[in-house]
Amino acid sequence: MTVKSISRLAICGLCFCSNALLASDQEAPEPVYELPPSVFTGTRLDSTPFEQPYAFYRLETDNLDQRVGRTALDRMNYAPGVFVQRTAPNQASPFIRGLTGEQALLMFDGIRLSHAFMRPGPNQYAASVPDTGLSSIDVILGSSSTVNGSDGLTGAMDFRLAPAGRGVTQAFSPWARTRVDTGNGPTFETGIDGVSGDWAYSFEVSGSWFHDREGGKDFEDHLLPGSYGGEIPNTDYDAYSGGLRVAYLGFDDHQLQLNTGHKRQVDAPRPGGYAPNSKDPDRIYRYFDPQEFSFLHLKHSWDVANDFVDRFDTKLWWHQFAEEQYRSSFRSGGSEIREREYDNVIDVFGIDLQATSLLGADESHELTWGGTYIYETTDNSFRAFQGPVGSPLPPLGQSDWDNNTTVPDGSVYESYGAFLQDDWEINDRFNLVGGLRYSYYTWSFDDVDGSVDDLTGSIRGIWKVKKNHRLFAGVSRGFRAPNLVNLAGNVDRGSSGTPATGDPNLDPELSYTYEAGWKWQEGRNMLALTVFRTDIEDLIQRDFSVMPAVTTNVESARLQGFEAAWDYGAEVGSWQRLALVGSMSLVDATRDIPVMGGTVEDNLSRANRLYGRVGLKAEKDENWWSLLQVRWHDNYDDVATHPSDSDADDVRLTTAGNPDGSMPGYGVVDFMIGWQSDDGNRSVSFFVENIGDITYREPGSGADGVGRNFGITASLRY
Repeated sequence: MTVKSISRLAICGLCFCSNALLASDQEAPEPVYELPPSVFTGTRLDSTPFEQPYAFYRLETDNLDQRVGRTALDRMNYAPGVFVQRTAPNQASPFIRGLTGEQALLMFDGIRLSHAFMRPGPNQYAASVPDTGLSSIDVILGSSSTVNGSDGLTGAMDFRLAPAGRGVTQAFSPWARTRVDTGNGPTFETGIDGVSGDWAYSFEVSGSWFHDREGGKDFEDHLLPGSYGGEIPNTDYDAYSGGLRVAYLGFDDHQLQLNTGHKRQVDAPRPGGYAPNSKDPDRIYRYFDPQEFSFLHLKHSWDVANDFVDRFDTKLWWHQFAEEQYRSSFRSGGSEIREREYDNVIDVFGIDLQATSLLGADESHELTWGGTYIYETTDNSFRAFQGPVGSPLPPLGQSDWDNNTTVPDGSVYESYGAFLQDDWEINDRFNLVGGLRYSYYTWSFDDVDGSVDDLTGSIRGIWKVKKNHRLFAGVSRGFRAPNLVNLAGNVDRGSSGTPATGDPNLDPELSYTYEAGWKWQEGRNMLALTVFRTDIEDLIQRDFSVMPAVTTNVESARLQGFEAAWDYGAEVGSWQRLALVGSMSLVDATRDIPVMGGTVEDNLSRANRLYGRVGLKAEKDENWWSLLQVRWHDNYDDVATHPSDSDADDVRLTTAGNPDGSMPGYGVVDFMIGWQSDDGNRSVSFFVENIGDITYREPGSGADGVGRNFGITASLRY
């Protein structure tokens, strides 16, 4: 798409929304359409996050839209216990209490998004979820293995879809939203919501056309010497998505929902694979074209209401992740070029059955029980070419191509689970939630078959100290089965080109988490504080101290720290609400590595962090609002030094930091101001991101953050 067409689309979107701001106000109809309650959350509890014995934070998209950032994940970054790393601008991997990728559970509308092809360390799959249909992002800190199975050793993130119809009363309610900024480029979204008879529906599409990111005033210090025209090279990409949600409510005691969608990212470079960004002149390119995610969810809720089962929920789903990755580098002292192509597809089919029973005197026990089955299969191919510079490249090692795929072609991974959870209301002030889960995982690739099983459990309690105060504590056992990449993978770290091979004899990871917290809520005001410790046995890591590099179990790891969050305001003068908002998180993490004659202790790579955001938000007349905030990260200096996984070998850290992988801290100041109509159907906001135009990089990311960035957002609903 040309620059001219991008500009026209962005201008049309802004004009569309601007015209609405000039229109006369119309009285908003009272929404009468509402989906019946159903439990499709990451905790399998139907109470509000405040009433659950978790450090549970729900970030509504309406609130996220009043923050800076290109995408929903960018806007929720620096949330309690969460830090988002972007190895490439189109990729995002949330660190949850110090762990990410395969060790942190991702969910999509209460359904597992994590899959058996998740790579070690940060990966791209969280960025595969389309923003357009989201209603909120749930952050659930602490182990989730008891109700969700493998992964989630330190927490889970659940991307929640808006209900079909989004609560409108009309048969046809179109809407549009746009975001345009100088530092990244435009995004345009549009859709239709409606309700007719017993049917409700939502349809939406979106497009983003991101140019190379404009860097801070000193961004060229992190690149090979050259002229870059104020933009960080190899940070552009385009993304498109579409979605449809349909619900039928014609039954008195049944609810049916169908959700489907697709997201496609094209021409998406990974900066660390290029010479200017990595400062390695042998690297020519590394990019994805395309990278795709498709999904189909069918959900059924049945209000059984008999003597034993109160409700029965069924989820059926299909997910497909597909990518084509291209890599090129100089070889033989620069006289030859090697090109490689990796094509990977994983299809995931799943079913989850969940029954809810209210038992005991006064129905004091809410028993949640059921089972899950997931079948995953891969389609993988690899091609390589190498030859003299300036000549057609002949195939390289063609007879061995099948042995160099990311995982063996046709790999199969199956998951079985049965769970039982009891939410016991002991009295009006105490609730105890206990659970057990049996999980069984089996895999097959090449001539290898294997399996592993585990019994996990947790017990959590919450005390209603006063009307607005809650104290909670919990002990939980987590579990992560080795996935296909751990068992049979062939992947490198940070575009290094040095792959680590899988080991089919790996043991599963086990974790034990101890946590306690306090939370207070009154109206819109809230305060929260949680402390935690997680001990991990048989941590799975890649070992680059041996050649060829391998995937192995180290002895153990420990992660401990705290999270604090606040949104506290009051009426001040003419301001309807003036509030301090923000959060702060600390993680301290080490691992024990077996060596001859004993063990050595080392820091866990990229886990040791102190970061947060603090801001002042003002609201006036229920229409105007403004936000002045600072996003900050302390020095990253507790680096991993052992050669098995040293930060000194990661160009994402060393190019913007020091030779040992340590990186400087930063504080970025942002400002936003916005307006919305009384009915909420029209809005516009203006922002300045990174007012100081500082050069900074979020530790682990493959490119610097955007420099001083001016932008506008606008939305309209008819």
